[in-house]
Amino acid sequence: MDEKNKTRYFRRHLLKWFELNGRDFPWRREGVTNFELVFSEVLLQRTRAETVAQYYPVFFGRYPDWNHLVQATDEELEEVFRPLGLYKHRAKRMRKIIDEYKQKNGELPKNRNELSDSSFASLYTSNAYELFVLKRRAPLLDVNMSRLLKRYFIPGEMQDVRNDKEIQELAKKVTNVKACKELNWSILDFSALVCKARKPLCEECVLRSKCSFRK
Repeated sequence: MDEKNKTRYFRRHLLKWFELNGRDFPWRREGVTNFELVFSEVLLQRTRAETVAQYYPVFFGRYPDWNHLVQATDEELEEVFRPLGLYKHRAKRMRKIIDEYKQKNGELPKNRNELSDSSFASLYTSNAYELFVLKRRAPLLDVNMSRLLKRYFIPGEMQDVRNDKEIQELAKKVTNVKACKELNWSILDFSALVCKARKPLCEECVLRSKCSFRK
């Protein structure tokens, strides 16, 4: 199968799988604000989605919008992040975002160039911002998406996604479809539930007949 058809097969089967097996998280539901979408992705960094889902009402109950968040003190941020772990690091990062928001009088990045110069500039967060706020196609590329893409398309040693230009370009190409958001979520869910880092469930995989890793 050529690369183009292999990519189509990947998208089609994962989207179909997602319709039946996709996980239900609060940030994926109807009516979620851009504020919730972006900061959910900030919370998800280095944290299991199930953990963030349990913590979601705590954070957004306390900080439902920018007006509430900008009033937070460092002590309050550390307190609210404590249950997630790495609370000092998270509080410091959130303080940077808040300070930048104040300095720019509430102006948020409106394009990719402004985004690259902002506190949302990390690979994963900038892509999430571009996808959810700017409404442009972008991959939610993390170690889980990277693992699934590499196994299916280009088996080899895993690298840090921040430095792996090949996987970055592949992720952009694969998710460049109208249903970009849903495809991103399907990849993340499939890599968490089926294409696991250890003991992947290859016999249950809807991609197994075309997967390079299994051959």
